[in-house]
Parts: sequence; structure tokens; C-alpha cells
Amino acid sequence: MSGPRWTILFILLLTFVSQPAFSYVYLSPLRPKLVPADGLTQEFHLTSEAPVFSDKESFEDGVYADYSDDEVFLLLVQRAMNYWNDIPQLSIQLKVSAERKGAINPDDNLFSVGIATISTVASGLAYPVPDEGDSRRLRDCDIQVGTDIDSIPSFIFVLVHEFGHCLGLGHNHSDPDAIMGYWQPRSEVALGLDDVAGVLSLYPPILGERVQPFAPCGSLAGRLGVAENFYLGKKNHPAALLLKEQQIRLGIWLIWLLPVCALLHRVVTSWSFRRRRRPSVR
Repeated sequence: MSGPRWTILFILLLTFVSQPAFSYVYLSPLRPKLVPADGLTQEFHLTSEAPVFSDKESFEDGVYADYSDDEVFLLLVQRAMNYWNDIPQLSIQLKVSAERKGAINPDDNLFSVGIATISTVASGLAYPVPDEGDSRRLRDCDIQVGTDIDSIPSFIFVLVHEFGHCLGLGHNHSDPDAIMGYWQPRSEVALGLDDVAGVLSLYPPILGERVQPFAPCGSLAGRLGVAENFYLGKKNHPAALLLKEQQIRLGIWLIWLLPVCALLHRVVTSWSFRRRRRPSVR
């Protein structure tokens, strides 16, 4: 087989066997994670005070209009949890406790969600507290949302982000679609591929499976089929559209690259042949 044909065959082979690589969110090797008593479900307790939303009557055509503030608080916390719970094969689930005894207190060993005035520029805060006896385990993680958040989309966004911290994820500054970064507008609540890959690394689908516990923010990791398929099935999701756009760009580049490689190979082989035929003069 001639040189140009080998070049074309090699490029086509790379096209069909290569897989996209995704970057994980930052996972500290010392960052502890949730270790529920039953090994599966982590309960969070709500505080007694509930937020009041100015858009309760208009949000999603008034779906929460007939509910009390306490009921909306409960429903929105459950809704925020489900962004993580709905990840296929995730080996942990978040749940709202039936006992409403939550408090923003890092010393009560009680996982809580509540609202309070926040003096910093943050709209929400998470307080992960590692266990003194086991640094890999969280004994408490309270989530506090600022009282200045009075819109439902912003409240959900903040909660999903803070639940990510309690799950063990850090901030992401390289993936614009990651909920753990600061890129997404608060009106658009969705997990990015990095979020899914990161949480599946901490809570792998197969118990006992060895996974890499640390990948610096922005570094490339191997293909993660669960995370990829989770969003490829959602055609209108930004992550799926971005992946499709990247594949189209790759195809266009390959179309232009094939004749260039063939021409380059012809020039090199022709020059090499002429050099071998050049008469030697001494």
C-alpha cells in the first residue's frame, strides 16, 4: 500500500476509535465525603424558618402558588437534591428528613439546610466538617442560603451548588457548564459533564471499584460512559450540544487535513527520491 493511502487509513482509524476526554472538577485528596449510616442515603434536616419567594405565583405558571412557604421550602430542597440523585448509577442519594430540627451549627453532627443573613458576597455557604477520627468522612455539613435570595431559580441554583460541596466537590473554573463553577446564569440550573464525572468518581457506580480520587481542575481524564450517555440522551442540553459541535468541527478539520497530508507525503517522498538519484561528484 502506498504512503498516502497509509496516511489516510491512519487518520480514519483515529477518527473511529478515538473517544472524547472530559475534565473532572477539583477533587482534593484530603477532601472528605458523605458516608451515610446505611451506606446509601444521607438525610438533611430543614430549619424552622422558611424562605419567602417573590415569584411563587408566577414561577412555572404558578406550580407552587397554592403551597405554603414551608411546603415550597421542602419541595425546592427535594428538587435541588434530585439534580444529583438522578445521575444514573450514583451510589448515594440525598433525602429530606421528616424531622424538621435543622440548625446551622457545625458542632451538632446534624446535616441541615436553612436560610440566614450572609454578610459576605456569597449567596450560599456550605460548612463541611470532617470527622476527627476519620478524615475521609464528613460528620456534618450545613447549607445556608442568604435571605436576599427571593427568586426560586436562584434558590435552586444555590442549593444544587452547595449540595455539590457537601458531596465533596470543589469549585470548577475551567468548565462553563459546571454547576460547581460560577459561569452559569442562575436562571439556568443544570449539571455539567464535569459535575457528573466528579461525583461519580467519589461515589462510583460499582462498589469496591478502584477510582482515581484526585484530578486537578482542567486536567483530562479518561472517557466516562455513564456521564457521557447521561447527557447525550438529552439532545437540547448545552453539554450535549457542545459535544455535538465539537464532533462536527473535528470532522471539518479532518476533511481539510486529508488532502494536506497526502500532498505533504507526495512532496517529501518526491524530494527523497530525487536526492537518492542525484549523481555524486568528487
